Amino acid sequence: MVRLRRTFVASVLGAMLTTTALAQSMTDVGTPRAETLIVQTFDGRAANASAQNPMNSYAIWRGFRELGWSWLWEMDTATGQSYPELAAGPVEVLNDEHTQFRVKLREGVFWSDGVEFTADDVIYSLDTYNKYRSQLGRVAVIANFAKSWKKIDNYTFEVETTRPSYDFQTVMGVYTWGSQFVIVPKHIFEPQGDNVVTFQNTNAVTLGPYKIKEFDPNGAWQLWELREDWERSGWGNLGQPKPKYVLYKDFGAEETRALAFVQNQYDVDTFMSPDSIQAAKGRNPNVESFSPVFPYHDMNDACSYGIYINLQKPPYDKEEVRWALALALNMQQVGISSMSGQFKAGALPLADTPITNPLYYAPLQTWLEDLTLEDGYKPYNTNFAAELNETLASQGVDASQLPTGEGIEQGFGMGWWKHDPAQAAKLLESVGMKKGADGFFTLEDGSPWVIEFVIPGDWNKVIQRIGFSIADSWRQAGFNINTRQVDNGEWTTVQNTNARNELMINWGQSCTYNANWQNSWRQFDASYVLPPDSTDPLNGNIMRVTDQRIFDLVADSAQLPIEDEQFLENGRQIAKYLTEDMQMINLMNIPTTIPTNKTYWTNFPKQDNFYAAPYTWWSSFKKTVVSIEPTGQQ
Repeated sequence: MVRLRRTFVASVLGAMLTTTALAQSMTDVGTPRAETLIVQTFDGRAANASAQNPMNSYAIWRGFRELGWSWLWEMDTATGQSYPELAAGPVEVLNDEHTQFRVKLREGVFWSDGVEFTADDVIYSLDTYNKYRSQLGRVAVIANFAKSWKKIDNYTFEVETTRPSYDFQTVMGVYTWGSQFVIVPKHIFEPQGDNVVTFQNTNAVTLGPYKIKEFDPNGAWQLWELREDWERSGWGNLGQPKPKYVLYKDFGAEETRALAFVQNQYDVDTFMSPDSIQAAKGRNPNVESFSPVFPYHDMNDACSYGIYINLQKPPYDKEEVRWALALALNMQQVGISSMSGQFKAGALPLADTPITNPLYYAPLQTWLEDLTLEDGYKPYNTNFAAELNETLASQGVDASQLPTGEGIEQGFGMGWWKHDPAQAAKLLESVGMKKGADGFFTLEDGSPWVIEFVIPGDWNKVIQRIGFSIADSWRQAGFNINTRQVDNGEWTTVQNTNARNELMINWGQSCTYNANWQNSWRQFDASYVLPPDSTDPLNGNIMRVTDQRIFDLVADSAQLPIEDEQFLENGRQIAKYLTEDMQMINLMNIPTTIPTNKTYWTNFPKQDNFYAAPYTWWSSFKKTVVSIEPTGQQ
């Protein structure tokens, strides 16, 4: 099955190559190809490319947090350790309660228009976040976090927080993909007065070593150019970026993208499906995946894919229904049909990575094995990885490409739930839900039960395919599924609006990169719970958790240092509560299928060269642009 799919895609690429011209030495935006790093955009096209005000919804996936903005502290994604960027060093804690802090800034940093960056920019940004918190769409986290602030001198400021903050550096700086605190230039924004809430900030003045050169008003691409004074930028001290230009561009549907990639038209893709990657590798020896062996791709993202459930809406407010959905899902089938078996399953509500495994997965493995439902059924399958390995081998995957020994669990995960449609039916019948004459389960009153399951459209091909595979698996078990594809904007609206969501595939609140589980789970708070059919946007807790036990653990943990064993134990307990009640169905680590093409640039992050996470949409992409090397290809 896997081999046939790859052969088909390869034949399509081969046929298209015979009729399409080879890539030229100049890009289609007029820059020398040899000096231009080109990456596929994360979200396809931007709905409003002129919107560049980071305090509101804006064209965020166009390189801003990767190239344009700069943060107080950045995250070393190879180790999970925070390090200073705009800050001159670690934050200084001023009281035992961890609510008062002093930050010293690096001197000699300048905006892209030549104006010096100082504490005045920080103070203005905090003032604006707070003053317009009800009108600006991307300021709530910091506005709710910072209680007061003051300037000490041009390069020093102090902040008082609303709660104890042992993770001040990763709240005010970067934890994973970027920071919630984007500092804006006072000299550009202050003259806008109250109009700052509608200010587009088109052709934004930036703090990073790249400045905007040009962008497509229709949102297909954005071109960045290295500043002549790059060493005076916010992260110029990291080293000289190698590309003179970086182009973020949408190359269209996957078939078109694969062809362009094989023709060397761009250098890094974003979530290309595994079979297309294998076909591209067969057509162009310069195309590489993250690893030379299964599961081929990076599985170390902070986040995991899961099915988020509106826990307040019947029948999903019953744990029997949620467990039935989990046990009816054939994860092996889903992973093979959507990802050619190139995935890492995880039963707990966070990613299983080399950093998080010894903190959360390994300590809870025995608990998972012993977990028992009310009727005495044990749902956990410890042999999931070995069984997947056997299935792939039986389908013709070269045994030398498959993990062995302990590598099986490292590759495919420590276990997942049993595929048991009979037990799922038993659970549903226990709450009065039975199969009708059409073969689908009904609601308790006998009326049709149609599950609305929201997944992304083509803007995220990988998660789209996983979503379709999940829906197919559920249908086979007797669930009537309406699978609804939506664009990026509607997907976000469904995520944030109770009235719009029943079930959706998501990753936004199962993101833990190191010991600090509070990064995602501090949003488990009663203040974020809205009525089940509310049309007001959620300001947090998009997993719709209503469990007071979890709320209490989150509140108690705010008083603990992150390195405290009790802090870790509280995180494990939250994971237990979420899992035993199946408050969300965790699926797998995000399989970041990011092929690279080394025709023009080499030394991309790989499994054997993991100097940074290989993601072009995280702020840590800066490590890539300073580390890659030109090949000399013209």
